[in-house]
Order: sequence, then C-alpha cells, then structure tokens
Amino acid sequence: MKKIFKISLLALVVSVAVSSCKKDKTLNANLDAIDRNNTVKSDIDNWLTTNYLNPYNIEVKYRFDPFEADLDKDITPPKESQVIPAMETVRDIWIKPYEKVGGPNFMKIYTPKQFYLVGSPSYNGDGTITLGTAEGGKKIVLYVINNFSKSNTAATSEMIHVIEHEFTHILNQKVAYDVNFDLVTKADYTANWNIPSQATARTLGFITQYSRSNPLEDFAEMTSIMLQYGKAKYDATVNALTADSQTKLRKKEAFVVDYFKKAFNIDFYALQAEVTAATDRNAPPLYTALGTGKTYTTLSGNPSTDPNQSAEFSGLWAAAKTALNAQGFVLTTYGMTFGANNFVTIRYTFTNPAGTTTYFGDADYNITYDASGIATLTLINPQPTSTTYGNWTFVRASMAGVNNYLVNNKFKVDYAPNFLPGTKGLPGALGAFYKSTDPTSFIIGTLN
Repeated sequence: MKKIFKISLLALVVSVAVSSCKKDKTLNANLDAIDRNNTVKSDIDNWLTTNYLNPYNIEVKYRFDPFEADLDKDITPPKESQVIPAMETVRDIWIKPYEKVGGPNFMKIYTPKQFYLVGSPSYNGDGTITLGTAEGGKKIVLYVINNFSKSNTAATSEMIHVIEHEFTHILNQKVAYDVNFDLVTKADYTANWNIPSQATARTLGFITQYSRSNPLEDFAEMTSIMLQYGKAKYDATVNALTADSQTKLRKKEAFVVDYFKKAFNIDFYALQAEVTAATDRNAPPLYTALGTGKTYTTLSGNPSTDPNQSAEFSGLWAAAKTALNAQGFVLTTYGMTFGANNFVTIRYTFTNPAGTTTYFGDADYNITYDASGIATLTLINPQPTSTTYGNWTFVRASMAGVNNYLVNNKFKVDYAPNFLPGTKGLPGALGAFYKSTDPTSFIIGTLN
C-alpha cells in the first residue's frame, strides 16, 4: 500500500507542475509499447479467447513476460506453433473430463484464471527440472511446451500429469485434505527425494520419487498418477509391489477417493475413466506411429501362447509349427521391425527340439497405406543373402500359410481388441493387423 501512495503523490506533484507551466505541446509517445502483450490479436489469441477466456474466464499467456516466472531462471518462450496443440490437449484431457463428471460449472469455479506457457524447462540447482507450478490458486505455469507433440503420447501424458498435479494443489487450497493422509508413510519423506530410485520409492509406499518430498506433493502425485495411468495400469503397478507397499498405496488411494467425494461430490473412479478415455482418443492413429523415429518400431508376439489371437491366424501359425517340426525345428515367436521409408522386416524365431539353440529367419517387406490407413505388405525381391535371410529361405515353405496371409490381404492397423485402456501410444501397448475384409481375423502383438 505504501508504494501505491507514493506513486499517487508523485503523479499529483507532476500534474501540478505540468499544469502550472501552461504549455500546450503535444506529447508524442506510444504508451501501448510499454505492454508487450498489448498487441494486435492473432489467430492464436482468437482461438484462446474462444476456447479458454470466454467459456472459463482463463487467460492463456504465451508471449514472453519475465515477471510471470522466476526472474533468476534462464527460460525461453514457447514456439507459437506449439500453443494451440498444447492447449487443445489441456482442454480435451483435463477440462472436459472434469466437466463431464463434476458438472458443467465445476471448472468455471475451480480452474486457475491464468496459464503462462514457457518453452523450456526450468532447471534447478539440485539437478532436477521444474515442469509446472501453481501459484496461489490463480495461475499455473507450464514449462517444456517446445517439446510437446500431440503425436507423442508419452509427452502428452507427462504434460497432463503436471497439470493434474498442479490442479490438485489448487483444489487443496480450496478444501484441505484429511491430515491423516500424512501419517501413512510419515517416516519416509525426505528432502533428497530425487536421489533414491523410483523402485525404492514404491517399495516404501510412494507412487513416484517426487511423492517423497512432502505430504502435500505426495497427495498431488497420488491424484495425478492415478488419473494419468488410468485404473488398469495403476492397479497393475500397485499389484506388482510387496504386500506392505500395496497396503500403504491403497490407503493413500482411499484418502484421495474420499477427498474428491466429500469435498466436491466427484466420483474419482468415474473421473479416472474419463481421463483415460480422453487420453486414448487423443492418441494418433497407430499406422502413423510406426517406423524409425516414431512412437513404435516393433510389434512382436507368440501366437502359440496368446489366447487373444484370432482363430484364422492361430490356425495358420499352428500349421506352420507342425510343418517346421517336420523339418526338425520348433517355431516360437514372430516380430515386425518398422524402419524408414515403409520398410518392414518380419523375423520368425525358431529353435532346435531341445531349445538350446535359437535361429532367426528374416524377410523384408514394403508396407504402404492408402488414404484410410489400410496397409498392404509386399515381399521384397530379391532378399538379402546374409545368414538370417538364408534361414528364411530354409523355412519359407513351412511358413507359406503365414506369408500368404500377410501378402494376400490388406490390413487395418490399430490397437488390439484386448488393449489396456490408457496405454494407446505408450510402450507395451497391444497392437493388431486386422484383415480389412474381416475384422475378426487379425494378428496381435506387443508394441515397443
């Protein structure tokens, strides 16, 4: 308040001095230049107005303003081309699920009223980086916008993790969570949270390393990870831990679920399901994510042990196994490696009867897609002559049914019917090649 009064008094003195001079000279100065954000509205500004300012009263600032972030950090503004894709994702995966489960007015009431976007990370002295901050319940700062890509589901997932984390802090400022949450793993919080591994953190009952920094961050990490992972992946993660770790994490989960119900009448598991569905909808079509430098480079499987393979392909694989057995070998797995320029190598793995020696048979194909993403595989002739390709020549007759299936059909490349919700675009997701003329006939494999 003292500063305001001083400014006011100075302005008054200047006003008196100017009026006493009685000079009518025109002041030629562009005062608008003082505010760098006072610019002609661009298409980006208009989009942000339509999608954020008008419906939610949220201002999104992306032009550089050193006073919106830490003055002692070297940061860069976001590339303008990144702004709309990033904020589309924020809207679709963060805002819309809360609206659907919490009601149309929930986000209008509780969202922060400003986002500030930063292109780079914010580097910290301890070797960590800051990906986002929430300030006083009014503003969220999002970093690393320049690294964001809608086609990179892992990057999208991490950004949503950051937003869900920061938004949890804002909700906690509105309504405090049960302090008994702090007691579940009270003895294992540490300022040096980034030194022990994630595996160590989970052994102690923390969902991430950062959860160990303090109870407030633990609660925010529990909330954001459960929303980011989705129920199936979260349950699989927890169930793989020791009994003691599971007990602690399930207790924390119960506190989070209870908090959302009592504080905001939100069914947390319904919210979790909506975030998962939105994340999967946001994932790029699978056929665009295959190849060198893309999300996935391999699809592999063992049709003999996978009960979810289609009946037609399972039958062809079984026939190939029988034929290869007659040659004195045991067929085990297949793998597709997607390279550049529509190049695919399919590798069949087989062993001697004792299983002590493993062989690989490779065959190269071209894969092309039509405008609808329907794929066609064409066997390349001639094939290379190295050992693994020679092995393919040796087993080719036994694999004729499988090879004919691949080259004589067109395929819709998509996620498998038994894929884990929330895993589209992430390592370990299940993919499939569906016959375009018969969607009940397909090859299933694990994507990496």
